[in-house]
Amino acid sequence: MMNQKKRTGNSLATFRCWSRKNFAVFNSLHKIIKICTLCIIYNIIAIPGRTQAQGSKDSLQIKSYELDDVVITAGRTPVEAQQAARIVTVITKSEIEWAPAQNLNDLLRYIAGVDIRQRGPLGAQADISIRGGTFDQTLILLNGVNITDPQTGHHNLNLPVDIESIERIEVLQGPAAKSFGPNAFNGAINIITGNNKSNHIISSGMFGQYGLYKAGVNISNNTGNFKHFITLNRMSSDGYIKNTDFSGTNIFYQAGYASKAGAFDFQTGYNKKNFGANSFYSLKYPNQFEATKTEFVSLKYQSKTVIKFAPTFYLRRHRDRFELRRDTMPFNHHQTNTAGLNLNVWTTHRLGKTSLGIDFRNEHIVSNVLGNTLNVPIEVAGFDSVFYTKYYNRMNTSIYAEHSVSWKMLTVTAGAMAHHNSDLSGIRIYPGIDVSYRLNDHFKLFSSGNKTLRMPTFTDMFYKSPTQQGNPGLKPEEAITLEGGMKYNNSFLKGYISAFRRWGYNMIDWVKNPSPDSIIWRSMNHTQINFTGMECSLTLSPPKESTFERIQAIRISYAFLQADSNRNNMLSKYALDYLMHQITSSIDVRIAWKLNISCRLTYHDRNSVYQDVKGQVVSYKSFWLTDAKLYWKDKHYTLFTEASNIFNAHYFDFGGIIQPGAWFRGGIVVDLDYKK
Repeated sequence: MMNQKKRTGNSLATFRCWSRKNFAVFNSLHKIIKICTLCIIYNIIAIPGRTQAQGSKDSLQIKSYELDDVVITAGRTPVEAQQAARIVTVITKSEIEWAPAQNLNDLLRYIAGVDIRQRGPLGAQADISIRGGTFDQTLILLNGVNITDPQTGHHNLNLPVDIESIERIEVLQGPAAKSFGPNAFNGAINIITGNNKSNHIISSGMFGQYGLYKAGVNISNNTGNFKHFITLNRMSSDGYIKNTDFSGTNIFYQAGYASKAGAFDFQTGYNKKNFGANSFYSLKYPNQFEATKTEFVSLKYQSKTVIKFAPTFYLRRHRDRFELRRDTMPFNHHQTNTAGLNLNVWTTHRLGKTSLGIDFRNEHIVSNVLGNTLNVPIEVAGFDSVFYTKYYNRMNTSIYAEHSVSWKMLTVTAGAMAHHNSDLSGIRIYPGIDVSYRLNDHFKLFSSGNKTLRMPTFTDMFYKSPTQQGNPGLKPEEAITLEGGMKYNNSFLKGYISAFRRWGYNMIDWVKNPSPDSIIWRSMNHTQINFTGMECSLTLSPPKESTFERIQAIRISYAFLQADSNRNNMLSKYALDYLMHQITSSIDVRIAWKLNISCRLTYHDRNSVYQDVKGQVVSYKSFWLTDAKLYWKDKHYTLFTEASNIFNAHYFDFGGIIQPGAWFRGGIVVDLDYKK
């Protein structure tokens, strides 16, 4: 938090960043600070340019830096982004508004190392993975609360919010078991909602090709110590080819109350999706259909005491109806109920920052396909004479301990998670350590070593269909990851380069014989899959009043992955279908007056092969995608037109499922302060 320089007879204290905590900087000095002295220093700093004394020998020059003071939650306790010893990508509100995207999936596609494999368009259905992992290995958090689905990672992005409700997104790349527990195997994504403009109404409307429309409104209200945020939106389309129609509805409410003792945060949401699932899970069945409903509620408290404690309680219910042949019985019905309670305690002292935590999470499912046989069947709500006949339940208990210490330019954070699952015997320990060394105000070296795990999903264990067979005897996945790299950050240029090696054991995958006559995919544990990867990213934000002031930002990034595995020539459905080469680039420019343009260019070169509808083995082909958005932004409204896949590239995110060509749309966003 502070650099201290010694002078003869004096000591000059200079502050590098602020923690946004009352008097946090002063506490770190362990000295009595005279407020009058601080005011004089503050007034000197506030003067633009430089201040110079009468004598040249005692001159003092004050330089102005744009500090990166975004607080991230990529750990047991909040930390400033520039202090993190890991790669954490933060997508800000401005970047969300600039992007030619109308859903979370398309936003995340532009991040190096993040693989979005869409089956349905515009957020209908997508799988997300980080650094070559599977879609079940990424933890999803909503305002810091775990909303990952235990049935299958296919449902992890069934969120009750749309992008206009998102304040920022934090993407932690790499394992995070010591901070977030199981399933943060290759990374975690935290979605922060709300509107930093108090007492505002933001409404939007959009229309596009293929019968696409979207309408939404969100309202923020601040009254005394209370904050309220509510959002409602709906999006629908007839689909770009047969049986790709979709509709989705989101309702979300968030309330906060702050007092001198602490702050409460309450959130609840509802998400409903219906979509034609053309060949989603098997090319032999192009007329599949799926309908899902997600309900979620949580309550969190954080104290303002010296020893801070933050308990959180949450409930999530997810219902899924899958039709192998649309409108043709029988259907697969699943209902998962997740309940969690966690407590996090931390404090800052002379020896650093120490945090402790405990987490209880119960995962339960009733289904007519997944689990063990129920003694008494349960009727499926809304369907006559249809019953849940199976169930399964498991309990996860995790205990966390973490300590962070800084000595001059060196920062070390070490911790461990002790985990017990009711399906396993004993307690397993998953340690981790993050180290950073600051060379100067701009350069920082970092390295980390972490061990992590993932429990098999209920689908991995029990799913059975004409083309798939689960395995109740699956072992949990485990991996050890080592990473190292360098970060650079100043007021107009920031970037990083990182390399990692991951040794994975008992990795879970769906595999089959490559013979055209073989149709059954089976879930199994690979003995070992190891990944070697490299990522680099550079962002340029030209300073205001410079030659290039119309350029808001230029970004370019590259990610490389290579795996070695003893898969014994079996076809892999998920674990080895990773992006070997990925390039993402973007530019945001103010053309003139209030007219702006944003362009995104991405390149994907996917490893591995897939079987087409005839059973023939086909290699994935690399492809480029170009998206753009042209918009006029005024104080209270924004008019925009945008297009995805402008050059109509023919590509597959997932084997054999053709993705949309060029798709044009346009709309308006109105932002009003209703108390003025």
